[in-house]
Amino acid sequence: MTDAISFPDLPRSELDRTIEELIARANEVKQSQGRLRALLRATQAVVEEIDLGVVLRRIAEAAVELVDAEYGALGVIAPDGHGLEAFIHVGMGPGAVDRIGHLPEGHGLLGAVIADPIRLERIAEDSRSAGFPAGHPQMDGFLGVPVRVRGAVFGNLYLTNPRRGHFTEEDEQLVQALATSAAYAIDHARILVEARTRERWTTSSAEIAVALADTDAERAYGTLADELISRSDAQLLSILIPGSAPGTIHVAAARGEGSARLDGIDVRAATTLAVDVLDSGTSMIAAPVPAGAEREADPFSLTQGGATGPAIYIALTDGRVVWGVLVAAREPGGPSFTPTDLEVGIDLGERISVALALARAREDQQRVLMLEDRGRIARDLHDHVIQDLFGTGLELQSLASTAPAKDRRRLDDAVHRLDDVIAQIRKIVFALTPPASDSSASARHRVLDIAADASKALPHPVDVAFSGPVDLFVNGELADDVTAVVRELLSNVIKHSGAADAAVTITVDDADIRVDVTDDGIGIPADVHRSGLSNLTARAAALGGTMDVTSSANGTRVGWRIPIPDDGGGEHE
Repeated sequence: MTDAISFPDLPRSELDRTIEELIARANEVKQSQGRLRALLRATQAVVEEIDLGVVLRRIAEAAVELVDAEYGALGVIAPDGHGLEAFIHVGMGPGAVDRIGHLPEGHGLLGAVIADPIRLERIAEDSRSAGFPAGHPQMDGFLGVPVRVRGAVFGNLYLTNPRRGHFTEEDEQLVQALATSAAYAIDHARILVEARTRERWTTSSAEIAVALADTDAERAYGTLADELISRSDAQLLSILIPGSAPGTIHVAAARGEGSARLDGIDVRAATTLAVDVLDSGTSMIAAPVPAGAEREADPFSLTQGGATGPAIYIALTDGRVVWGVLVAAREPGGPSFTPTDLEVGIDLGERISVALALARAREDQQRVLMLEDRGRIARDLHDHVIQDLFGTGLELQSLASTAPAKDRRRLDDAVHRLDDVIAQIRKIVFALTPPASDSSASARHRVLDIAADASKALPHPVDVAFSGPVDLFVNGELADDVTAVVRELLSNVIKHSGAADAAVTITVDDADIRVDVTDDGIGIPADVHRSGLSNLTARAAALGGTMDVTSSANGTRVGWRIPIPDDGGGEHE
């Protein structure tokens, strides 16, 4: 029987070790190939999506799967570099999130990842750890890797609780490789978002310009605010212009959440960043402010739980002056406004200003055409109608002088009625004739404007009559005196008399200028304060004149009289 083949003990043990090493190497290669395939799958899952929100979540999910971690997250750095703007987490259910109360803000260990990757066996043993809030899941092993886009840190990848017990150097390398691929996907998605934003607002600005072109100037701000809030993702939108009082800003229009408290009010300029934009003409972005900050919330931003959301302030300029500010605000927790939003907003502001300027110019043109039509009508009335009536009156007067006594009275009455008609037409002519400017408006026009305003508060329009060369003698400062008297007396009629009818007569004769205001009210109440009448009496006395007041239960008549100045004009010291 042949003896069994045997090998010396030493060579056999070396062969066993070699075989074991080959098997181990094969397993390592197999494992590495598997992890590389996992990295390729993760990279493909990240780069094949173009929506930025989906891309960010897929990065976190792919990282967790790649290193077999229990929890993972992607923290997006805020634009100002302080803290996290967004925190996309994987592995924690809604119940755990509710128990925590609020997500991390990028302090402590999480903030340290911005500089370099960090790999730890135990989070609690690191001095940079800020600890966990109540209700937070237990976390031990930690791996953090920054995600850099075009050389700047966009965010950080955080992974905790590796199921194999600890994170390895190979895990760190794999996650860094994934972060590099993710950076390209993020950059691509951001470029696409910016392009879509520019395209959307270019189209919107053209549509808004069309809407403004069909709107009169009085409603333009409201139309603009309606159009903008319906097209933006802001929750509050305000259009601000300088206030009438110094140091104030007026809210020309506000739309969205909380707009009812703002629309149409004036606010102190010192309370809002909008005043800086009005002064400098430079648009700006306001970053969100966390709860507990000492800075007072801007009235045009949105607050919740003490935190203030992001806002953007766009200067509205016509190329020469900044005439307003557009403020768009988002709720706390909403995405911050980006430099692209600022660029788009500035372009939109310029287009809005042009559209509003065109709308105002169109309205001014229509007003000029209307005034030209009024002037033509006034000329026709003056040059033709009044002359014909005047000629007819002269004819009737001539007939009356030769007519029998029984017809003479009727002819005289007809002549008087024609005189009244001519006086009424002259009033219409003066009302229709546009003044050269507000500063050069005649006394007739100013008195008619005052009477028109007063008529809105009375049952019947105020009757106004002029006699004599009013515009020749009542001008300059004297016109200011006369119009002030008319305004004060009509104001008294409205406030105290309860009248249905009121009349104003301005008379200029050879020596005097007289203002007579009458009404059919209840007379001047005994308990009414007469400071206004006293002021008018003093004004007349200062000009060498007098004022008479006759009042009863059947009505009141006030006569204000001053002599015509020696120089024949209306200027006086």
